[in-house]
Amino acid sequence: MTDNFLQKLEEKVMILLTELEDLRFTVQQLKEEKANLEIEKFNYTQKLQGLITLLDSVDDATEESVVPSQNTYELEAMQGPEEYATA
Repeated sequence: MTDNFLQKLEEKVMILLTELEDLRFTVQQLKEEKANLEIEKFNYTQKLQGLITLLDSVDDATEESVVPSQNTYELEAMQGPEEYATA
C-alpha cells in the first residue's frame, strides 16, 4: 500500500513539475513579448510626436500666411472699414 501511495504521489509531483516548467516557459515568452511591445510603443510614440510637430509647424505656417497681422487690424480700426478697403 505504501508503494502504491508513493507511486501516485510521485506521479502527481511529476505532473506538477511539468506544469510548472510549462508556466515558466510561458512567463518567459510573455516577458519577451512585453519587451517587444514596449519597444514598438516607444517607436510609435516617437513617430507620433514627429507628426504632431510637423502638423504644428504646418499649422503655424498656415496661420502666418492666412491670418492678417496685428498691424492690419490696427490700420482698419484707425481708418474704418471703407477707407481700409481702398487703401
